[in-house]
Amino acid sequence: MKRLSYLGFILIFLGFLIGSDVHARPGPDPRVMAEVWARLESQGQADVLLRFPQPDLAPAYSLPDKAARGTWVYRTLRDAARTSQAPVWAALKRMGVSYRPFWVVNAIQARVTEAQLARLLAFSQIEKVDADPSFRVLAPPPEISASLTSTAMAGPPWGVQRVGAPELWAQGIVGQGVVVAGQDTGYDWEHPALQRGYRGYAPATGVVSHDYHWHDAVHEIDPHNSGSNPCGVDSPQPCDDHGHGTHTMGTMMGNDLDPTAEGWPESAAHPIGVAPGARWIGCRNMERGWGRPSTYIECFQWFVAPWPIGGDAFSQGDPTQAPDIINNSWSCPADEGCTASRLDIIEDALNAADAAGILVVVSAQNAGPRCGTIQAPPALYPKAFTVGATDSADNLADFSSRGPIHYQDQTRIGPDISAPGVGVYASTPHGHYASMSGTSMAGPHVAGVAALLLSARPDLRGHPDAMRSALTTWADHRTTTEGCGNDTPESIPNNSYGWGIVNARPLLSFPIHTYLPLSWSQALP
Repeated sequence: MKRLSYLGFILIFLGFLIGSDVHARPGPDPRVMAEVWARLESQGQADVLLRFPQPDLAPAYSLPDKAARGTWVYRTLRDAARTSQAPVWAALKRMGVSYRPFWVVNAIQARVTEAQLARLLAFSQIEKVDADPSFRVLAPPPEISASLTSTAMAGPPWGVQRVGAPELWAQGIVGQGVVVAGQDTGYDWEHPALQRGYRGYAPATGVVSHDYHWHDAVHEIDPHNSGSNPCGVDSPQPCDDHGHGTHTMGTMMGNDLDPTAEGWPESAAHPIGVAPGARWIGCRNMERGWGRPSTYIECFQWFVAPWPIGGDAFSQGDPTQAPDIINNSWSCPADEGCTASRLDIIEDALNAADAAGILVVVSAQNAGPRCGTIQAPPALYPKAFTVGATDSADNLADFSSRGPIHYQDQTRIGPDISAPGVGVYASTPHGHYASMSGTSMAGPHVAGVAALLLSARPDLRGHPDAMRSALTTWADHRTTTEGCGNDTPESIPNNSYGWGIVNARPLLSFPIHTYLPLSWSQALP
């Protein structure tokens, strides 16, 4: 009897263990994006972003100027990342996993196996695990057939004239004292229209330094591309592997005449830039048109606190080197799988730049003319200054994406503003020039006008909300009968043009503060 009871107890206990294993085994960790599990199953490893709690940046908005805001944001985010991520860094090192930590968003990028991920999930401070796949951001490079390298223009391109830039040039307002930036396919810094304005170049001496002025977030060849990249990876100097970035920077500030020459800037052979007195810096965020959430994040991080070539983002970031304006002539379309829910991590990076006092200009996408086509990052984020495209007759381009914008259970009007984006003539690599169309071409016009604004009103520097308010208030209001959202024929703003077409002319009658003198011979910053 005792023997049977003992055996029965053992059988019952074993049955309990077996039953517990079957019925109580936990499912996939809910912190992990389903796409990560799918990639682990199909490929054996996955590129992931391990996410940690993001600090509240609201206190930055009460600080008085850009220097204070940038420094506070950098230190707050960096210190939070160090504290929360350090144990996971140690675990990754023990497993021999290479990784890239970020502070602009509290996250770590790594390539892991399922077993490695299972060990990492033991860290309760990891809030979420996102996939870090590559998406096509831009089509293959356009065929650049219109090379007018040696042919002078009759004057500034129509878009530069439409926004009123030459009228401000005549009053000495050319973008001086302002730093514009772009994250794109890269930049041909030696292009005649861009070289003198590159912040890493001192025209008077010919001295060049790329530290704090250029960053390459491309660290490997994207699996969707074949062959070698013309810029390689981790390029130590600005380089454009597509042509798109060089064109957008040209519209912001390009000019091929020496600023000391008589008649500058309008007398240049190619007066293509809205704010030719601005300096520029840049970051490459995609590899021949393919980008990742981590590459976009890395560029935003570098802009908030640039660090030197090959330097360390955590110990060598310098927020005093941050730009005033960032142009983002890229989007991640839904047909490439870029949905807001998959890429919400990019919003944290954009918001950090805004909190640091940087105006973030974003193209609205080219999915028009249907309503509700502003659907992809970063254009749908509330802190982005989103730009639609117009033609030379002030009509909204058919391709320009329309609002309303639906995001996080809220609906708002979009775009914020519009600008010339059809047949825009600007620089392309190797000293060439060509016309391109897209909201990618409209965004740089707005970034350029914003630079003119800061030249005249340096007190607005570091206050992107005030800059957005000025630019939308001064826009040439346009109405529409398209009827997107709740628009009526009298609606201003509306879901086609936003507040209207960007316009620099009101600066001529606006109280002008003393603006900074133009000095192209100054030492490198």
